[in-house]
Amino acid sequence: MNAAQRPNGIAGRHVLAAMLAFFAVIVSADSIMIYKAVTTFGGVDNTNAYRDGLAYNTRIARARQQAELGWQAIVDVPMNPPRVRVTMRDVAGNAVTGLRVEATFGRPATVRVDTALSLVEVTPGSFEAPLPQDAGPGAWIAAVRAFRAGDDALVPLYQTRRRLWVSP
Repeated sequence: MNAAQRPNGIAGRHVLAAMLAFFAVIVSADSIMIYKAVTTFGGVDNTNAYRDGLAYNTRIARARQQAELGWQAIVDVPMNPPRVRVTMRDVAGNAVTGLRVEATFGRPATVRVDTALSLVEVTPGSFEAPLPQDAGPGAWIAAVRAFRAGDDALVPLYQTRRRLWVSP
């Protein structure tokens, strides 16, 4: 067949080439997406999720015990001098004294800068610790745990987690 006798239009090889190109683009896009999904976030938020799930009923019982205490904690960040302050009150609004108070102070999105703090009772029911040196302005999380003074128990009597704002 010469050029004058060839039919104009789409031939079978054109359809084959278009289908192969279409599927090549789809496979390439899927491959890139799978690679990005696998190499970025592994999906493990808690390495002990199974054990934490088994201890869920224990956690509920501790929360019930804490609610029965009726304690309230006010957590703030006074800036002169920069420090974390936790004020503990009972149901009647009286200061709760005789506690060992610990806190973990860190950023909400990462654990890389988490700092363990031991708070000291400065006035009845008010516990303070200086802010870490690298505590710049912005959003922070304070996870506070209160134990009886002199008690080496691992389970706190009271615990709370508060989001705080450190002013520039």
